[in-house]
Amino acid sequence: MNGFSQIAALLAVVGFVTFAGGYAVAGGITRQAEQYALGENIDVNVRIDNLGINTTVRLYKGMTPFDALLRVASMKTTYYSQFGSSLIDEIGGVQQSWTYKVNDEEPPVGMGSYQLSDGDNLELLKPSWG
Repeated sequence: MNGFSQIAALLAVVGFVTFAGGYAVAGGITRQAEQYALGENIDVNVRIDNLGINTTVRLYKGMTPFDALLRVASMKTTYYSQFGSSLIDEIGGVQQSWTYKVNDEEPPVGMGSYQLSDGDNLELLKPSWG
């Protein structure tokens, strides 16, 4: 085995151990199953000021801001392959860039990845940069 092969093997082992350790610390398969379990009802407050929307929607545990938004308004999105996700271009006929907050904080992930919890306050708004 040459030096390159040894380094590659070591990196593979370190990567696996790091992933497995993080997975175990995060709760492993039990937490993953809990996180994505559908069936438990949650209520989320949805507010879109410039559309006059301020309502509560019933969702299932594990659903996202995209799911909540689909319950209150129509929307159009554009898929960006370089990012592997979609961005909302229009909500309820209003064309602009959109961002979101949950409980007055901007989550560090896109709307399709953030999982809402019971009692969350979801707000859709024009971003400060747009």
